[in-house]
Amino acid sequence: MSTPLTAPRTPLVAVGLLTLLFFAATGGAWAWYHVAPKQFPVSYRFDPQPEVSGWKFRREPVAEQAVEILATTNLFNGTFHNEQGERVTVFVGTWDANNPKQLAVVGHTPDVCWVGAGWQPVSGGHPDKLPLHFGAHTIPFEARTFLTPDRRSRELTVWCTFVSGQIYEETSRFDLPEKVAGGTWQERQAYGARHTLKSKLFKAIGDRIPGTGSKQFVRFSTAAGSDWSASYALLGRFGERWLQLEATIPESSGPGQ
Repeated sequence: MSTPLTAPRTPLVAVGLLTLLFFAATGGAWAWYHVAPKQFPVSYRFDPQPEVSGWKFRREPVAEQAVEILATTNLFNGTFHNEQGERVTVFVGTWDANNPKQLAVVGHTPDVCWVGAGWQPVSGGHPDKLPLHFGAHTIPFEARTFLTPDRRSRELTVWCTFVSGQIYEETSRFDLPEKVAGGTWQERQAYGARHTLKSKLFKAIGDRIPGTGSKQFVRFSTAAGSDWSASYALLGRFGERWLQLEATIPESSGPGQ
């Protein structure tokens, strides 16, 4: 009579090692952000203005589906026009520290949403950044040119992300591969989301910026003409007037700390 075969038991030492590795990984990640956390000298937040001298603002509602995805109703969305016929489209989303959403809420950059909707990133000839100056503080904005879904015009857009009051710059230039550009909107959006979240994850780990604090995403754009410098300069002038920067110094970063 043969003895039934039984699965070998996992040695207790292996279980112990796996448990140790699990707690080391999770505990190490927690400690990276909470044990002797990095002290930042200043915390930033933008206050967008509904009135800008020489411009007329038209507020535009955000679709309910978009509000659900963004998980906040603290949204500033609309279009500014001036007498010269220039147009600037604006969007600001703000999340407080009590919002359960993490970095995903600030991952809806044009590299994700616009690409998913059929916009195509193209070379605009301009710098990758647009620095805006607010007194003693300079805030770099990402700068991209996109071809509209109908391929008839171009839009120069700039954006900036704050997480826990810190600037969240992109760590790599977004480029949509040809095979993805010709795919479905789901494939384009998925590629953009992976790129953006990977970039933000590396930034969070490298700079020890916890994703559990307040968050803010600011984007504005205008038509990109044949001369990129004119559109680039327009956004720079407009942004420094439309946005008011609140720069606060944490108590632990004061003199003698």
